[in-house]
Amino acid sequence: MSFSADLKSEIISKKIKKPCCKLAALSAFIRTSGSILTKGKKIGFNFVCEADVAEFFQSIIEKLYGERSKKETDKSGRVKITCLSDTSFNILVDAKIIEISGEGISVRLDIDDGLVENECCLSAFIIGAFLGSGSVTVPTIDKTKTTGYHLEVVFSKYVTAGDFADLLSRKGFLPKTVERKDNFVVYLKNAEEISDFIAMLGANKSYLSLTDILIKKEVRNEENRKLNCEMSNLSKQIDAFLKTREEIYLIEESIGLDALGEALKSVCLARLENEDASLSELADILGVTKSCLNHRLRKISEIAKNLR
Repeated sequence: MSFSADLKSEIISKKIKKPCCKLAALSAFIRTSGSILTKGKKIGFNFVCEADVAEFFQSIIEKLYGERSKKETDKSGRVKITCLSDTSFNILVDAKIIEISGEGISVRLDIDDGLVENECCLSAFIIGAFLGSGSVTVPTIDKTKTTGYHLEVVFSKYVTAGDFADLLSRKGFLPKTVERKDNFVVYLKNAEEISDFIAMLGANKSYLSLTDILIKKEVRNEENRKLNCEMSNLSKQIDAFLKTREEIYLIEESIGLDALGEALKSVCLARLENEDASLSELADILGVTKSCLNHRLRKISEIAKNLR
């Protein structure tokens, strides 16, 4: 299973206890995954989702309204729940999705403030929206690719998406909204915010799983930084050796190494005989300090420069 699927399974295992919270979650879920239906004078709704999520909301409808909605399963295992009865209209009204006024019946695009007035109902609404159209992408690090962090909830209407972003802001998040084809996506990209979002949902197992990913990714990044630093130093060491070797060959062909004197000649010979040695190792071989060795190498470089 994907991280999103595991997260949703954990969320629905926690249940929602208060009737007001159940209604808030149901309202958000219908808004994100449902469609309004009409048949004759009846107005209702349906939604299509994974079997466990469908059962979760079907149970909420039954407990709040005593309504056992119609259930169908397609070949992929996804479940379609249809609620079209005398009660279904009342559900939509209570969920603040349909509004009755002197002008008749209309569909509300905004999220009703009273529905999410309490913090528990606000959290439940966010849970319902995520279960309806939410998803999370977390890093999958292997030999071929590395993915990033991304959490999103998709809405069909801009007004609803904007209101939902405001709800997340009430919880301390800084969401962004983008239009994608005919939909509007409210999303988080920051790993810490996504971690906090999952913690807010009460999904402790998924929270710990993401924390483990964060730690492993940081360890891997630190290892990569160290490796890059080592490779850079090795590259500089190789470049320096090649330059020095070229200078030594130039001196040898032009005036001979004996012309340098014993101290500089010994550096030249030691450098050619110990190609893989670092400057510290070469200094130990010669029995001099690293500072002394650097001074002699600069002299050799100056002599080669003059010979050119």
